[in-house]
Amino acid sequence: MNKFKAIILAALFSPASIWAQQAVLPVPVQNPSPKGEEKVTLRGEEKIITGVTEPTISVYLPDEKANTGAAVILCPGGAMRMLSWTNDVERMARVLNERGIAAIGLKYRLNNAPMDMKGGAMPALVDVTGFQKFPKANANPMPSVEGDKANMNAVDDARNAIKLVREHAAEWKINPDKVGYVGFSAGGGVAIGATILAQGGEMPNYLVSVYGPSLMDVDVPQNAPDLLVLTRADHGNVAAGCLQLFLEWKKAGKNAELHMYGDGNGPFALPDRKSATTTDTWLDNLTSWLEAKHIIPQTSNFVRIEDGGSGPYKAVLDRNAETPDFTLYRPENLDYAVQQEGPLPLVVFANGGCSFTSKNYENYLTEIASHGYLVAAVGSYDEMTLEQLQRLGMTDTEYLIHAIDVMQQLNADPKSLFYQKVNMQQVCAMGQSCGGGQALTTAIADKRVTNCVALNSGFARNKPPFPVEEPGSKRPAGGPKDGWAKKVSEGGQYGKEFGGTMTQADLARLHSPVMYLIGGPDDVAYPNANENYELVKVPVTLCNLPVGHMATYNQHHGGAFADITLKWLDWQMKGRTDSSRFFLNADSRKDKYSGWDVKQKNW
Repeated sequence: MNKFKAIILAALFSPASIWAQQAVLPVPVQNPSPKGEEKVTLRGEEKIITGVTEPTISVYLPDEKANTGAAVILCPGGAMRMLSWTNDVERMARVLNERGIAAIGLKYRLNNAPMDMKGGAMPALVDVTGFQKFPKANANPMPSVEGDKANMNAVDDARNAIKLVREHAAEWKINPDKVGYVGFSAGGGVAIGATILAQGGEMPNYLVSVYGPSLMDVDVPQNAPDLLVLTRADHGNVAAGCLQLFLEWKKAGKNAELHMYGDGNGPFALPDRKSATTTDTWLDNLTSWLEAKHIIPQTSNFVRIEDGGSGPYKAVLDRNAETPDFTLYRPENLDYAVQQEGPLPLVVFANGGCSFTSKNYENYLTEIASHGYLVAAVGSYDEMTLEQLQRLGMTDTEYLIHAIDVMQQLNADPKSLFYQKVNMQQVCAMGQSCGGGQALTTAIADKRVTNCVALNSGFARNKPPFPVEEPGSKRPAGGPKDGWAKKVSEGGQYGKEFGGTMTQADLARLHSPVMYLIGGPDDVAYPNANENYELVKVPVTLCNLPVGHMATYNQHHGGAFADITLKWLDWQMKGRTDSSRFFLNADSRKDKYSGWDVKQKNW
């Protein structure tokens, strides 16, 4: 089953306690309608509202920890004569809330005049052989004086509703720059009209029409938002109107996307009511579009490891298109984590064996990320065969430098998901075994590094007794190019295993605190790490637990090594002095941490 559909089904049939209407507010009107009799009736399980003359918004907010800051104003359908409230508002609100999106159901004013066909029959279908043949988009199925008046009332209601939502944005924890419309059928026409006539703070940040053509002539505003249209080819004249709308947006030079599904007819169903047609993918398409527009975080590339870690922010492995050379482990709800913590410290991680996959460290790195860190691990996540790894060759320190460069660029890019979310004043270079040598080299070479963690690693006295490949000699396609190669100011090129050209003599060039985390006498790195400790001139800590070279990385939540790593990071990067007790106070290790041997100097 599609992952997002599974989430939706869980939301629709989960206990009501996770979803509820939080508030109903009147929408201000400049030209009130004569007060009528509003009715709520049931058609099977569907709640239908008629006779609306006083508009309101119903507010459905997501759980705070899931909140993305995005908000959707839902404009339900019903041919301007009624509102399909259950399907287009209440059920959609559950789906959106589960995805961390605030849902605002708009009960707009309706056409309450008696049914009258004198205004004209359904307009004829339009020739779709070329956009130059399209007239201005107008697919109002029953144009009439009363109908046009009701349409304008509803459009005004939508314009006032979006202003009302933005006025309450801080209270409802909504980002006022992530508020848009999703309109169904006639509700799509209402949303389109509100966008066309929007003034100032009335303009939505995005516009989605679900089988809703425009109900007025389309004059695309200069500041029109991105548009998504979802409809069916066989949905009567609606399809032609939706196609007209799409082309008007494109002719105006604006961004627009159209999904014209090839089978089925009439309204769309949520996934628990399958129609067995291609239209069943509409909600996936809507979600992907919102992700691509950075309205909500991307989930299509997420991998969830274990239970997302034990920290306050459930973490995911993110195969983000913005970071093709490395894999990100980060809080799933990035906005919420940053809201609680401020910009997140950055950890750049080099894998054991200087390999191109972090698969062996997924539990460990997920646990770190769940406590409010961005972890950029060199290479891909996928498990690789020995043959694949040998074909790729070894990574080099250049990749860690590249990861810092990329995250710094994304942090400064207003279009990036990571804009102003990375604390570039707190950067840790970390790696295991061979990757630990790369982390130490990075800590020497790059002044942006503020601390270093060498896991089961340490510089040797002399150059390795085996050939060291030139940096990037087997760099995979799509990785950093040769132009990334740099020189270390004190001499020596960024190298590979145990620093390549770096030796223990280079440890004197470290400029920030370093921790060695070692697996006891059976750890092959044990001698080098202890020799390194004596030579380091900056504040240094060496922590030793007799668990061997591969330590506890594959244990639940990364085991003991993740626990101690987080104490170090919280102390060094978040200034949490209580975390320093493990390192500086032997009495704090007597019980739970009695197996650890810890020493430190230069503090």
